[in-house]
Amino acid sequence: MANHTLAPDGDYDVFVNDSLNGSATEQCDRYDAKVLSAELVPQLYSAVFPVGLLGNGLVVLVRVKSKGLGHVENIYFLNLAVANLGFLLTLPVWVHSALHGGLLADPACKVVAALSSVGLYGEVLFSVLLTVFFHKRSFFSNGRTVSCAAVTSVVTWAAAVLVASPEFLSYSSQTGSREHRCFLSRLHVLPGDQTPWKYFLTLRMNVVSFLVPLLVLLVCCVRMGKTPRSGGGGCDLGKLVSAIVLVFLLMWGPYSTALFLSTFKDYFSLQDCKRSYDLDRSVQVTRIIATTHCCVNPLLHVLLDRAFRRHLCYLCCRRGPAPRPPAEDSAHATSWAEHDHTTRV
Repeated sequence: MANHTLAPDGDYDVFVNDSLNGSATEQCDRYDAKVLSAELVPQLYSAVFPVGLLGNGLVVLVRVKSKGLGHVENIYFLNLAVANLGFLLTLPVWVHSALHGGLLADPACKVVAALSSVGLYGEVLFSVLLTVFFHKRSFFSNGRTVSCAAVTSVVTWAAAVLVASPEFLSYSSQTGSREHRCFLSRLHVLPGDQTPWKYFLTLRMNVVSFLVPLLVLLVCCVRMGKTPRSGGGGCDLGKLVSAIVLVFLLMWGPYSTALFLSTFKDYFSLQDCKRSYDLDRSVQVTRIIATTHCCVNPLLHVLLDRAFRRHLCYLCCRRGPAPRPPAEDSAHATSWAEHDHTTRV
């Protein structure tokens, strides 16, 4: 006769495995994201926040004050830095949340989730826009320059808000539960654990922040391989744009993959205790790593854009005891005009 084990009433799952040799009972513990958040997030995000704030602030300053907004690429780079700053502003809230149990109340969770998503998707869309612009510069010629960049920027921000609209419209706190479910382990924190929403939000994350920039980068790389490119400032801009998209994919790709597997684990036979636990942990770890991306773009500007380095050095030296004029950047400034790279008004 088969053995029967009755599970007591409680807040955990019990698996009973009967066999001829006896029975084994395994308790399936859920992964507690609050433990790692309390240990890692305060120290890491407390370092990332000032570094990212300083770096993106310098990008905004250089693009506006030194290089001006008479170039389409500068307008897009400026919006990209603003998107990074919007995402950065949520990090102190996550630090506070991690120090106090990993949870947020309703209003704070809604604002943080919305701002985080708008900043993330804004960065994705402006990176894609920069990539398309670099390979379709002729569209911005013949008078369609800054005005077109301004219009496309407004449309891009509207698209970012639309993509992040579930955070604005659909989140509702679980007033009937003992605590508000607003965890750091996942990017989407709403609305609870309802399966249709989990599927939708995960697919949104994978499509918008991974598949779209990946496809755009691949298509543009193929086109660039078929078209000879000249050196100079245009080459620097191409390397910078490609590096921004590639680094974003490398840092957010693991999170998108882990989130996809965790959400659809029932379809991949990954629902057993150990695999579920490992997937939940990998979602949180990759999420924490990907979040640090918001301070990487300024470093790419310094490493790959010679004109940006010159303007940055000039701004720094001008405030020193021995100010000196900026280095000549005429070759870089005219290279766009000579090779149909310029978008100056």
